[in-house]
Amino acid sequence: MRHHPLPPSGPLLATPSTPGPLRSQVTHVAPDMIEAAQLRRLASTVLCKSPEDLAALAETNPMLVWEWIDAFRKERLAAEAEARYWSAAAAALSTVTPQPVRTAAE
Repeated sequence: MRHHPLPPSGPLLATPSTPGPLRSQVTHVAPDMIEAAQLRRLASTVLCKSPEDLAALAETNPMLVWEWIDAFRKERLAAEAEARYWSAAAAALSTVTPQPVRTAAE
């Protein structure tokens, strides 16, 4: 389950909810969140490229392209596993029949 909101691009984030002069305080972002954000940006960039540009990249650096394919595959598998988890939780709830609430008089 690696679904993460897309954080800003740097390894450090200012804390916007911190009031006043403490706003400049910096917190560290988990490396897997940074990696997920970088992977999302990479996927977005790849999708914007022409087939010719991608072919040129594959010709120039085929190992890099295979690394990206492998990273995208792993992310897809993690997303599919997460989707199955949420689907199972929703299915479990959809089969529940509400029990009548007992009143204090009983």
